Amino acid sequence: MRMKLLPAVCGAALLAAAAAMPASAGTLQVNPVLLEINAGRRTATVTLRNQEAVPVTIRAYPLAWRQDGGDESYDETSAVIVSPPIFTIAPGATQLVRVGLRTPSVAPQAYRLIIEEVPEASPTDGIRVALRLNLPLYSHLRAGEAAALRWTSWQEVDGSWALEAVNAGTGYVRVNHDAAQAATGLRLGDHVSFGTVLPGAARRWRIGTGLDVSDPARFRRIARTQDRVGAQASRD
Repeated sequence: MRMKLLPAVCGAALLAAAAAMPASAGTLQVNPVLLEINAGRRTATVTLRNQEAVPVTIRAYPLAWRQDGGDESYDETSAVIVSPPIFTIAPGATQLVRVGLRTPSVAPQAYRLIIEEVPEASPTDGIRVALRLNLPLYSHLRAGEAAALRWTSWQEVDGSWALEAVNAGTGYVRVNHDAAQAATGLRLGDHVSFGTVLPGAARRWRIGTGLDVSDPARFRRIARTQDRVGAQASRD
């Protein structure tokens, strides 16, 4: 089964947190928010703490993570073992979840670990939104440099502008607004959520119909249509 565009986080902005720091989503504390398996670490662990006054039942499972045609793709996978896959955490208690490869391999791979709350069948306190977290899991895959990204921008037929980053390196690159703005010469609003670009892959974003160009010369270098860019930059 393939799922497209699964939200990176539901309930908390976990991906903005540092990997070594705990993060809270609703009433569940998660630490760390980035998992790694490498030569010195055959399994990864994540600790969940229930900060609610009632027990919480959690389901945890892996997905294979790819980036196709500029979009995120997630597939069911049996390559990763999660233990325990379902559990209940008492109020104030913690639960350790271990993640490992079913067959040890040094081939670089990217996965996601989904941690979701199993909702009550009959909640007593009205409508309740179930927690769902989506954590990156890297197997023998290291962080790369922002310099490995090759940026391109173009205008679609509907007049909106697209921005694409191709990762030419061997490590994953986490893109933030400051790095994207410095590389493109654009001022980009908070409505653009960048995320991570996997090695050898591309990510694509729609940035709207109006451009806020802070560095016209830099933007011209990444734009496919020079005449449109020149006309746009002259208005800034």
